[in-house]
Amino acid sequence: MNFITSKKSLVMALSSALLLTACGGGSDSGSSSNKSTDKDSNSSPNTSNTPETVNPTVPNDTSTTSKPTTSQSSEPTTSPEPSDTVATSPVLKSEVDMKDVESKSHKGAAQVGSNLLNTQRQACGLGGVADNDELNKIATQHAQYIQHVFSNSRPTIFNAHGEEEISDIKNWTGKNNPFFTGVSFKDRLLKAGYSNLAYGVVENISRVTYYSSAGKVASPDYAAHSMTKSLLAAPYHMRLLVMPNLSQTGSGMIAYKPYGKAADKSQSYVFVNASSADQKTEKRTVKGLFTYPCTDVVDTNTALYNEFPSPVAGTGRNLGTDPIGQPIYINMPSAKSIKISNIKFRDVKRNINVPVDLLDYSNDPHKRTAYELPKNEAFILPLTDSLQSCETGRRKGKNCGLYGNSEYQVSFDVLVDNKTQESKQITFTTGEVNY
Repeated sequence: MNFITSKKSLVMALSSALLLTACGGGSDSGSSSNKSTDKDSNSSPNTSNTPETVNPTVPNDTSTTSKPTTSQSSEPTTSPEPSDTVATSPVLKSEVDMKDVESKSHKGAAQVGSNLLNTQRQACGLGGVADNDELNKIATQHAQYIQHVFSNSRPTIFNAHGEEEISDIKNWTGKNNPFFTGVSFKDRLLKAGYSNLAYGVVENISRVTYYSSAGKVASPDYAAHSMTKSLLAAPYHMRLLVMPNLSQTGSGMIAYKPYGKAADKSQSYVFVNASSADQKTEKRTVKGLFTYPCTDVVDTNTALYNEFPSPVAGTGRNLGTDPIGQPIYINMPSAKSIKISNIKFRDVKRNINVPVDLLDYSNDPHKRTAYELPKNEAFILPLTDSLQSCETGRRKGKNCGLYGNSEYQVSFDVLVDNKTQESKQITFTTGEVNY
């Protein structure tokens, strides 16, 4: 995902490799681990995610694997109607000199990511997430573990949610890593004695490397903002981050120099977010149907470049070269099943319809795996092959997903439990084009 600046020469020289992972522990709502292959910083952005789930845990519980689900309880409820909060988190200083970015923990940038998640959730009536010092520490320590690995080695395969020893880089992994706290996410939560562990915790991770021959780079704040938006554009991350019962959040943001790359031209960041329910919100759900994005959400990503498992598996599409637009997540917790039809995805400014695919239980390419979608959830995937949405650089005039800074109106019908039908319409606005 490229950092966009007004200087065209910088845009052409700046590229990044982005990896995203989603994980949850101690919950019936989600857990995942990730094995990702880091691409060269001049390659297409890479998003990697391997979710798996565990049941609710307490310190002495041995849990079994299950798929991510949201609570089906009907009480308490929150309305999925938009709030007055505008879902954006503006960052005033987007570009800085690379030499001025210190290799350390950037607490302010981490807060930018947490704040954006909070405002996006509030805008969609899903309940905000309060800053939690315990989760901040847990997220930061794991971000430090990851940066220690990638600032000292270049692993070919790496589980972003695990801290196990890896044979070919054992000097930097496992207990040899000074930031080691536990092999699994659950182990780390137990070691920290996290007070809300029994109510469900999810972890999402983004790692990005920027390259700039001009020595300019995204500021830590801007990078955290962009990385959080990317997590909210990847279906298997998004559905964990917008679970209605989440109430607490904490993030860690670490800047570091990537191993084997020119220190004056390369800058890496790793962002880790951990969010949880608590005793009061463990069974909180929503009344009726909710979506993300929802009406009045602004500044979303324009494109999804990669995710594992791939939401377009089996179609032959290479997201790295032919991305899709910002997906629309649909969830109706009170229903046993939903069927989506009559989808219209309209570009308001250009007065054109964007073709779509529907990802739901009926055509789920990952059925009978840990990634299987429940019957009451679905994703609308905008197919942007014919759009010339890239605005600058070597990809100008090619497919960069939806157009930037543009309003999209999405409408569809929902058949609930094969009995009743209702209609839904949302309008959201993209941010700058992400490359």
